[in-house]
Amino acid sequence: MNKIIMGAVVVSVSLSAMAQENEAIEQAQVAEAMSELVVVETSMLMLEEGDQYHTEFMTLITTEFSEILITNEQAKDLSLVKTKHFYLSAEPNIATLTQVMSNIIDADNPTYFSVSLFREYNRNNGGYQFGAKVTEYEDLVNK
Repeated sequence: MNKIIMGAVVVSVSLSAMAQENEAIEQAQVAEAMSELVVVETSMLMLEEGDQYHTEFMTLITTEFSEILITNEQAKDLSLVKTKHFYLSAEPNIATLTQVMSNIIDADNPTYFSVSLFREYNRNNGGYQFGAKVTEYEDLVNK
Protein backbone atom coordinates (compact mmCIF):
# COMPACT_ATOMS: atom_id res chain seq x y z
CA MET A 1 0.00 0.00 0.00
CA ASN A 2 2.86 2.41 0.69
CA LYS A 3 4.17 1.74 -2.82
CA ILE A 4 0.84 2.86 -4.30
CA ILE A 5 0.84 6.05 -2.24
CA MET A 6 4.47 6.76 -3.12
CA GLY A 7 3.70 6.13 -6.82
CA ALA A 8 0.78 8.58 -6.67
CA VAL A 9 3.00 11.20 -5.01
CA VAL A 10 5.71 10.75 -7.69
CA VAL A 11 3.12 11.08 -10.48
CA SER A 12 1.62 14.14 -8.77
CA VAL A 13 5.03 15.81 -8.40
CA SER A 14 5.86 15.00 -12.04
CA LEU A 15 2.59 16.52 -13.27
CA SER A 16 3.17 19.61 -11.13
CA ALA A 17 6.68 20.05 -12.54
CA MET A 18 5.37 19.67 -16.11
CA ALA A 19 2.65 22.26 -15.46
CA GLN A 20 5.21 24.73 -14.12
CA GLU A 21 7.45 24.10 -17.13
CA ASN A 22 4.52 24.68 -19.53
CA GLU A 23 3.63 27.88 -17.69
CA ALA A 24 7.22 29.13 -17.98
CA ILE A 25 7.21 28.38 -21.73
CA GLU A 26 3.90 30.23 -22.17
CA GLN A 27 5.20 33.23 -20.21
CA ALA A 28 8.31 33.33 -22.42
CA GLN A 29 6.11 33.25 -25.54
CA VAL A 30 3.94 36.09 -24.23
CA ALA A 31 7.03 38.15 -23.36
CA GLU A 32 8.39 37.60 -26.87
CA ALA A 33 5.09 38.58 -28.46
CA MET A 34 4.92 41.74 -26.33
CA SER A 35 8.44 42.76 -27.35
CA GLU A 36 7.35 42.50 -31.00
CA LEU A 37 4.37 44.75 -30.29
CA VAL A 38 6.66 47.42 -28.91
CA VAL A 39 8.71 47.32 -32.12
CA VAL A 40 5.59 47.68 -34.26
CA GLU A 41 4.27 50.54 -32.13
CA THR A 42 7.49 52.53 -32.41
CA SER A 43 7.43 52.34 -36.22
CA MET A 44 4.53 54.83 -36.23
CA LEU A 45 5.62 58.45 -36.29
CA MET A 46 3.30 61.05 -34.77
CA LEU A 47 3.01 64.09 -37.01
CA GLU A 48 3.15 67.52 -35.39
CA GLU A 49 2.18 70.99 -36.54
CA GLY A 50 4.41 72.18 -39.34
CA ASP A 51 4.61 68.82 -41.12
CA GLN A 52 3.03 69.11 -44.59
CA TYR A 53 0.80 66.06 -44.05
CA HIS A 54 -0.39 67.36 -40.68
CA THR A 55 -1.18 70.76 -42.20
CA GLU A 56 -3.11 69.18 -45.08
CA PHE A 57 -5.03 66.87 -42.74
CA MET A 58 -5.94 69.63 -40.27
CA THR A 59 -7.07 71.90 -43.11
CA LEU A 60 -9.46 69.23 -44.40
CA ILE A 61 -10.76 68.36 -40.92
CA THR A 62 -11.11 71.95 -39.74
CA THR A 63 -13.11 72.87 -42.84
CA GLU A 64 -15.75 70.31 -41.93
CA PHE A 65 -15.58 70.21 -38.12
CA SER A 66 -14.22 73.58 -36.97
CA GLU A 67 -16.86 73.97 -34.22
CA ILE A 68 -16.19 70.67 -32.45
CA LEU A 69 -12.51 69.96 -33.19
CA ILE A 70 -10.32 70.69 -30.16
CA THR A 71 -6.89 69.72 -28.86
CA ASN A 72 -6.27 67.31 -26.00
CA GLU A 73 -5.12 70.28 -23.91
CA GLN A 74 -8.33 72.20 -24.58
CA ALA A 75 -10.37 69.15 -23.56
CA LYS A 76 -8.47 68.98 -20.30
CA ASP A 77 -8.89 72.73 -19.67
CA LEU A 78 -12.65 72.48 -20.29
CA SER A 79 -12.94 69.42 -18.00
CA LEU A 80 -14.51 67.37 -20.77
CA VAL A 81 -15.17 63.67 -20.29
CA LYS A 82 -13.77 61.14 -22.79
CA THR A 83 -16.64 59.09 -24.14
CA LYS A 84 -14.90 57.07 -26.83
CA HIS A 85 -11.62 56.71 -28.67
CA PHE A 86 -10.74 54.74 -31.76
CA TYR A 87 -7.85 54.23 -34.15
CA LEU A 88 -7.85 54.43 -37.91
CA SER A 89 -4.87 53.01 -39.76
CA ALA A 90 -3.34 51.92 -43.05
CA GLU A 91 -5.00 54.56 -45.18
CA PRO A 92 -2.95 55.30 -48.32
CA ASN A 93 -3.43 59.08 -48.27
CA ILE A 94 -4.69 61.97 -46.16
CA ALA A 95 -7.88 62.44 -48.17
CA THR A 96 -8.96 58.82 -47.63
CA LEU A 97 -8.17 58.99 -43.91
CA THR A 98 -10.14 62.24 -43.64
CA GLN A 99 -13.15 60.73 -45.39
CA VAL A 100 -13.19 57.59 -43.22
CA MET A 101 -12.86 59.68 -40.06
CA SER A 102 -15.56 62.13 -41.19
CA ASN A 103 -18.02 59.29 -41.72
CA ILE A 104 -17.46 58.02 -38.17
CA ILE A 105 -17.64 61.50 -36.60
CA ASP A 106 -20.87 62.24 -38.49
CA ALA A 107 -22.39 58.98 -37.26
CA ASP A 108 -21.23 59.38 -33.63
CA ASN A 109 -22.08 63.10 -33.45
CA PRO A 110 -19.82 63.88 -30.44
CA THR A 111 -19.92 67.17 -28.56
CA TYR A 112 -16.17 67.58 -29.23
CA PHE A 113 -13.33 65.47 -30.55
CA SER A 114 -9.55 65.59 -30.91
CA VAL A 115 -7.23 63.89 -33.39
CA SER A 116 -3.61 62.74 -33.37
CA LEU A 117 -2.18 61.98 -36.80
CA PHE A 118 0.41 59.25 -37.47
CA ARG A 119 2.47 58.22 -40.47
CA GLU A 120 4.22 54.93 -41.16
CA TYR A 121 6.49 53.91 -44.02
CA ASN A 122 5.04 51.00 -45.99
CA ARG A 123 7.88 48.77 -47.21
CA ASN A 124 5.63 46.89 -49.61
CA ASN A 125 4.87 49.85 -51.86
CA GLY A 126 7.64 52.26 -50.84
CA GLY A 127 5.17 54.94 -49.74
CA TYR A 128 3.54 56.11 -46.56
CA GLN A 129 0.31 55.07 -44.92
CA PHE A 130 -1.56 57.22 -42.47
CA GLY A 131 -3.46 56.63 -39.27
CA ALA A 132 -5.15 58.62 -36.55
CA LYS A 133 -6.26 58.33 -32.98
CA VAL A 134 -9.61 60.04 -32.50
CA THR A 135 -10.92 60.84 -29.03
CA GLU A 136 -14.51 61.93 -28.55
CA TYR A 137 -15.58 64.08 -25.59
CA GLU A 138 -18.74 65.16 -23.87
CA ASP A 139 -19.29 68.27 -21.78
CA LEU A 140 -21.14 66.98 -18.71
CA VAL A 141 -20.65 70.20 -16.73
CA ASN A 142 -22.37 72.58 -19.15
CA LYS A 143 -25.07 70.25 -20.42
